[in-house]
Amino acid sequence: MVDSAKLAIEIAKDLIRTPSLSGEEKEVAYYIRDTLSNLGVDSLIIDELGNVIAKIEGVENKDPVILEGHMDHVEPGNRDLWKVDPYSGKIIDNKLYGRGAVDMKSSLASMISSITLLPDKIERTVYLVFVTHEETAEGVAFKYALENTIRRKPYIVILGEATNLNMHVGHRGRCLIEYVVQGKTAHASMPHLGLNALSATSKSIVGILEAFEKTKSYHEKLGYSTLTPTVIECSPKVTPQIPDYCRVIFDRRILPYETEDTILRIFRKMKEHIEHEGFKIRVSILTEELRFWTGKIVKVKDFFKSWVLDEKSMYVRKALNTIRTRIKPGATIGYWKFSTDGVYSAGEKGYATIGFGPGNEDLAHQPNEHVPLKHIEKAVYGYANLILTFQ
Repeated sequence: MVDSAKLAIEIAKDLIRTPSLSGEEKEVAYYIRDTLSNLGVDSLIIDELGNVIAKIEGVENKDPVILEGHMDHVEPGNRDLWKVDPYSGKIIDNKLYGRGAVDMKSSLASMISSITLLPDKIERTVYLVFVTHEETAEGVAFKYALENTIRRKPYIVILGEATNLNMHVGHRGRCLIEYVVQGKTAHASMPHLGLNALSATSKSIVGILEAFEKTKSYHEKLGYSTLTPTVIECSPKVTPQIPDYCRVIFDRRILPYETEDTILRIFRKMKEHIEHEGFKIRVSILTEELRFWTGKIVKVKDFFKSWVLDEKSMYVRKALNTIRTRIKPGATIGYWKFSTDGVYSAGEKGYATIGFGPGNEDLAHQPNEHVPLKHIEKAVYGYANLILTFQ
């Protein structure tokens, strides 16, 4: 007989020991495929974007339950700040350490192991959907999996992102804004003869952030919208020459009633102001091409919607009762600080979507990311019980 909790911990260790940066998930995808195959799911596929999708067939023709998570993770960062090798999957004081432990390989392992607790026959079909490239463009691969591979409307989507074994029912959306300044080069000893794109960009950043602080929005459940620059690059990159080109990417966390037009308004006002000085400026929502490990290339517009599921809905009441009864008596309803694949299932499509997962979300992307083993063990039973709750 399978010890489901121990199995989950072993799978989580293996997953952490297998690096899977965005677009480089192939080895993890094959590991998950082989593991699920050995556990005896009814069907299994890796689709064109490299998503791993397993199906456990129900006996009734009902809308399916979807358990969803992503296989990719961010870079470890400065390894000197880690007390273990980020890809060691080492256990210290009953906590599993490593990049992706929280975000979100412990959850994937718990979902996989949870199917060993299901009865031989279930009424409603269950899909396990493990996607690629979530860290770079949440919702894109999940959308492809549902619309092109599964092609069925879900009854409910259960996201495995970290919730500390509580239940989350929403989060702010996210968009990336590209702000490009074109000036004119000149010798650094005679800057007045040129148009310094770096200076203009610096002035723009300060002005945009000041304007944002005066106008930022608030939502009673999701909190404030935020704006911060995350990338800057200039050229030419030589010390005696002023740059004629500078590009900044801003990360903007958005609320349900915000639109592309309202978000870009302060950027366009700054554009007009700086262009009076002779610069040319381009402002837009960033569009980029993502290359998946399968070789498939997809163009993505980096605008991802926020979402909130009504706390009084039947889905929330039933799921919370299950979690409190079976897993964590003091479980609460909350909202993620970051964004998830729920931007598609709930934000774009309006499908009932809830979140339940092991680990503290505050540790995501941090050095020494770790999850208590007890969380992994409880999450295994949590997923199994949630599947049965929604039969």
